[in-house]
Amino acid sequence: MTEPIVFDVKGYPIMKVYDDYFEIKAIDYWEFRRFNFVDVKSVEILNPNQNWLYKLYVITSLIAQIFSKDEPNTLKINLKNYGDWKYTISNKRNLEFDRIIKLIRQRIIEK
Repeated sequence: MTEPIVFDVKGYPIMKVYDDYFEIKAIDYWEFRRFNFVDVKSVEILNPNQNWLYKLYVITSLIAQIFSKDEPNTLKINLKNYGDWKYTISNKRNLEFDRIIKLIRQRIIEK
């Protein structure tokens, strides 16, 4: 077993990628949750600002227009057994985070 690839940046969950699985520790939780690549269907990044209902709200509300950029994104892990796990992530773009998500998606396809 090789050393894990670790992602640890403020505003994001801590992630460790191993050969056959990955682990995520939420920002507000103390332990890692393990996901086997063979059990994961997909990994998504959800941006609440892309939701049509949210866009309608922003158009009609002055306060929403002021604070709309501060809304955090969500990392969603979809499992093959139709379960899912959601993690709050920063809405700021991070190249290292993008790389580790790309690596996880590649490993899901390979398994």
